Amino acid sequence: MAPIDFSFAHEDVVQKIVHDVKRLSDESLAADKGVHDIQHAARKLTEKHINNITALAGLSVGVDGFAKASFNYLCDETSASLGVTNNKDFVEDTVIAMVEGIKTKKDLDEAILELKEIANQKPTQSKGFPGAEKMFGDISATRSSDAAKMQKVLGETTDIKKTVEELTKAFAPAKAGYKEVNEALSAYATKIL
Repeated sequence: MAPIDFSFAHEDVVQKIVHDVKRLSDESLAADKGVHDIQHAARKLTEKHINNITALAGLSVGVDGFAKASFNYLCDETSASLGVTNNKDFVEDTVIAMVEGIKTKKDLDEAILELKEIANQKPTQSKGFPGAEKMFGDISATRSSDAAKMQKVLGETTDIKKTVEELTKAFAPAKAGYKEVNEALSAYATKIL
């Protein structure tokens, strides 16, 4: 088996993603605080001047609507928890349970089909959050690329046991990288929710 280069096996790649997730988390929290401050200011302004400027009556409602919509986008569309789940499922269910557990030709065929499905997955769109969309898209692309690499190796194998052992050994450093990325995504999801 030729050497396989798994992106998350490289500490510099993992640390860049962890850094980017933290930065995105900080930006999301700052934006959320800013929207909260605007909500508070809109309420105060409305309360203070509503008797003389009736046009202010809709200000708080509009700002509250925007705040709710932006929070929903942040929670639903960027879905760091979905990224954690997808990565965890990929590593634990597909690589560890399925690939490392290959013993028979049937197991091999099932693993190849599962890896093919993961390799063809497209990242979800994050409306209004291009930073999150790019970052989560990059993580998803890495997962898809790793699945495609494993699928190719398994599809070409003539010695199942040897290939599974080599693939397991080759993927070990990437497992640690996925774990670090998942921890960063979990921290992000916890902060924004």
